[in-house]
Amino acid sequence: MVAIRVLAPLGALIIEGWPALVGAVLIQEGCLWLVGRLTEACQRALCARLFLGAYGLRIAIALPTHVVARLGNGNGSLFQDDYTNDLVGEWLVRIASGDGTVSIFAGHQHLLDGLYPYLLMGLYTLFGYTPLLPKLINIGLAALSAVLVFELTRRVFSQRAALLAGVGAAVVPTMVIWSIVSLKETLVLFLALVALRLVQFLSTAPAHSSRIGDALVLMAALLALLVDLRPTLAVMLVGLLVVVWGARSPFRRRLRSWQFGFATLALVLIVGGGLWVARSRTSNRPLTGVVEDVVLQIRHRRAQEAASARSQLRPEQEVLSATGSQLPLAEAASDAQPFSVTSDVVEPLAFALLAPAPWQAHTLTELAAGAEMLGWYALLVGTCLSWLAQPRQRLFVICLVIFVVANWLVLAASEGNLGNLLRHRLLLDPALLLLGCGGLEWLVRQVIARRSQTILTHQYVAQ
Repeated sequence: MVAIRVLAPLGALIIEGWPALVGAVLIQEGCLWLVGRLTEACQRALCARLFLGAYGLRIAIALPTHVVARLGNGNGSLFQDDYTNDLVGEWLVRIASGDGTVSIFAGHQHLLDGLYPYLLMGLYTLFGYTPLLPKLINIGLAALSAVLVFELTRRVFSQRAALLAGVGAAVVPTMVIWSIVSLKETLVLFLALVALRLVQFLSTAPAHSSRIGDALVLMAALLALLVDLRPTLAVMLVGLLVVVWGARSPFRRRLRSWQFGFATLALVLIVGGGLWVARSRTSNRPLTGVVEDVVLQIRHRRAQEAASARSQLRPEQEVLSATGSQLPLAEAASDAQPFSVTSDVVEPLAFALLAPAPWQAHTLTELAAGAEMLGWYALLVGTCLSWLAQPRQRLFVICLVIFVVANWLVLAASEGNLGNLLRHRLLLDPALLLLGCGGLEWLVRQVIARRSQTILTHQYVAQ
């Protein structure tokens, strides 16, 4: 493990000089300090080894690929979006320094609405143009995410299930790939895991604990960041906080389960009825028109995603000009299709959760992604069995299931492109690792117990 802490900064020094060395040391040592803060004393040695293992694996992949890619494009980017983020961050530094020869063209200006390019700008301002550093930050956050997955699982299931989930988070190919590039997905994943850890704490902490206030303040800070980085995720986390508050509030304790459910249903009917009355007074369109509008917007979004097959960045048809915005041809074609439950509901849900199936692969890249899906399917089976494993924190497990389903619905409604689906589905990986490894570990224990019982029975009969 000492070798990783020495070789990673030395590799950064050889590739991009002293700024990369200083940045690499600060990142890895800062992350190791965070490992100590995020874990209990009895688990720190194990979690430090898990962190360094995940960190070393990514470093071993990131440094050679960065060198090879830099020989081709000059900055080491592996993907088009990776290159664009790096380019915008560098241009922001040049614009801030008064370079009038640089301007960010229309196709990339929407990136300026987010926080991530300014993070790259700050790095390049402080260390100079060192495109390896954003990758090292993502690598550190990804390794910390493996530690968080271990900690979350350990508090819900057994130590063995936690170790399996932590190792899975360290080696799952998609989690590795998106952590060695200059994209915001790993940052979003890390913030989401910290937020889930806070939800876990709030679901189990004593009612009068002095740390609840600290957890809520930290949660508010995380939500402020996520509103900028991934607004839908912020909304989901607020919903989880409402679920935890509703389940643990004194009002809930004075009611029986059926009374609480009836009160919730009445509240939904009152709020929904009020919105329907308000809408009926402001619009003459029937209520079915709202459903048609929603389906149409989902179709448009998925069609635009499919049309922009090379990148998540907006295609030129979506860029506003003096004459307005034009719909892509794929979107216009989607309007002509009649509504179908199979094509508009079932297929998007199946695509978001099950694609790419190995038997549907047409290229080597799709075949490699499909091979990982075999493990994904096993985790889905384990997730279905996780409740049978008798988790210690059932309220948090319910929150985690809500989190998975909400992300699944968002993916089904927005993703029509396989590459973007694999990126944005990254948020489901830790949740399914937690639940799936707990369920699979329980299943293995049951098989072993039954096999042992069968052997003992045969021995008894033989005697």
